[in-house]
Amino acid sequence: KIEVKSFSFEEMKKIIKVATGDMKAFTALGFFTGLRSGEIIGLRWEDVDFTKQEIHIKRAIRMGTISTPKTRNSTRTIDILDNLLPYLQEQYKLTGEHKSYVFLNQDDEHYYDIKRIRDTKWKNLLKKCEIVYRTIYQMRHTFATVMIENKEDILWVSNMLGHSDSSMTLQMYAKY
Repeated sequence: KIEVKSFSFEEMKKIIKVATGDMKAFTALGFFTGLRSGEIIGLRWEDVDFTKQEIHIKRAIRMGTISTPKTRNSTRTIDILDNLLPYLQEQYKLTGEHKSYVFLNQDDEHYYDIKRIRDTKWKNLLKKCEIVYRTIYQMRHTFATVMIENKEDILWVSNMLGHSDSSMTLQMYAKY
């Protein structure tokens, strides 16, 4: 069973504010969509529809393998929240001309795995923010708990997370 150790709303704001470069969009995406880390690094610009404010989740990257997301329901279309839009637009200025992945490493290639981001950028960012280390996955949990605390439609939250139905979402996050 996965332990939920969500960031507080203040911690979330601080992380996004302190983040620089592509980590600003990376953290905003994690906190404002609930995407899994492999889905974030598997995201291509062709999956982002700025006009409709939608993101099509079609792939994930793990250990260098590009595959479909975790489950059948994980292949989905999610909303780009108004809070997220400016971060994606800024990221487009960094990597959009490549017409490839949203997040690229120093060699302008997609990330092989989340480990490099986690072990360098993520850990350094939390240290800079003076926030106790938590896994990147906790951004997903933070999204879910913040949305539920704010009484968002549970079906919408479940769709954003790629859960098969709302019972799975409620089972995991109802206590929050």
